[in-house]
Amino acid sequence: MFAVYVVLSLFRYLQFNAASWDLGIFTEQVKQYAHLHAPVADIRGAGFNLLGDHFSPIVALVAPFFAIAPTPITLLVAQAALTALSVLPVTWVAADKLGRRAGAAIGAAYGLSWGLQQMIDFDFHEIAFALPLLAFSMAALIRGRYRSSVLWALPLVFVKEDQGFTVAALGVLMIVTALWREDPQRPVRGAVLAGQFLVAWGIVWSVLAITVIIPHFNPAHHYQYWSDGGTLSPGTHFGAGTAASQFFTSWPTKLQTTLLLLLPTAFIALWSPLALIALPSIVLRFLGTNPNFWGTLYHYNATAMVILFLAAVDAIARLRARHPLDAFPESENPEKVTTGSGMTVPGPLAGWRPAVTATIERQGPVAMLAIAAALIFQFPLSGLWQPGTYHLGTRQADLRAAVATVPDGATVTTTLDLLAPLGARTDTFWIGNAGNPNTAYIVFDGTDSGYSPEPANVPAFVASQHRGVHYQVIFDQGDIYVFHRTGG
Repeated sequence: MFAVYVVLSLFRYLQFNAASWDLGIFTEQVKQYAHLHAPVADIRGAGFNLLGDHFSPIVALVAPFFAIAPTPITLLVAQAALTALSVLPVTWVAADKLGRRAGAAIGAAYGLSWGLQQMIDFDFHEIAFALPLLAFSMAALIRGRYRSSVLWALPLVFVKEDQGFTVAALGVLMIVTALWREDPQRPVRGAVLAGQFLVAWGIVWSVLAITVIIPHFNPAHHYQYWSDGGTLSPGTHFGAGTAASQFFTSWPTKLQTTLLLLLPTAFIALWSPLALIALPSIVLRFLGTNPNFWGTLYHYNATAMVILFLAAVDAIARLRARHPLDAFPESENPEKVTTGSGMTVPGPLAGWRPAVTATIERQGPVAMLAIAAALIFQFPLSGLWQPGTYHLGTRQADLRAAVATVPDGATVTTTLDLLAPLGARTDTFWIGNAGNPNTAYIVFDGTDSGYSPEPANVPAFVASQHRGVHYQVIFDQGDIYVFHRTGG
């Protein structure tokens, strides 16, 4: 899976096919951490401290590797490694509870799941750090190892400000499952205390990040994503009816996302209470007013994948423990039992529900793997066998040559597709932001600038955007330009 993720993200980068400005922003952030500076990313805005955008200090863990290899590829490899690492606990706990073949099938199905594909396809995002932490924490919880589960969950609050709510949900489920199982070998009191601690830890850090830390570093001294909260935003009148209406806005899109989240586990995740850990992130997304949160694109569904797959493992394990299939030879029908007198009577698995559970126990892992294989053709991994994925032509060569003309440490304004490669070694600004300074260099991709329509005369367009400042063209190849400031 690591190799698959690296190939997918690496060739996207080499083709300068940026999905957003995120890779450029995170590249600048990690570069600043590597030099022991505050995480200021001029791509996000001139002098913008990223701790005023999202609370993601865990990204600093990539900095030592970036210091050795100062390129955006380092971030992409780190993301692939984190995502692949999360496959291990899913596979191990599934193998431990359900057998080696079932574990391999579920691990592969999770690794190929569309939520992970979409995250990898979206350049880079800090949420990748949450995947192994959640996977190891939930795997420990399934095994009843509460202390280990707590320790793995603690760093989640440093991934992003909203992950504290997921930690709190994990704590609630830890309490519920401990009380539900009532295992005499493991005292319930310790598990309840551990769960209570996680609830407090998660909520305190999320509230602290949203109300204190982020506003402190934000130029406007507020949490700007409150604007996506609609009726939940501060200063608005909250009403249950209004919130419900907001939640069900564009319900066909949200329903489709919900069904697609459950489909990779063949809906088996619904048989485990652990699936409820995914609720905070899903509910917050659906309550938001930003349509980007509602669908299947980007990175928003990655954490739900790991939660739901581990919930499916827990569900199958619970069903097998409740009525082991080994009690019934495969040649017999477990829904009927023949008595000593020759009469056929309903067996212990009679009825539709037992029939379904028996199917889940026997065929669940295979079904998950089959669904994952079928969905590959609808999501980014299908590009692995498309020749265009690996094509690096004249345009890419021209873009590399243009980037190479800008010296290290220079200030440069550029278009979206060149933010990351330039951000690794220069002070980079996105051309789409207002208020940028007149930088020493401008690198402009006239074929993919983000302007609609594309400027017909790029030098004239740049001159019109920087009146009173003189820029000289020092590179002009394939409608890609590099301008050097010479006066003004």
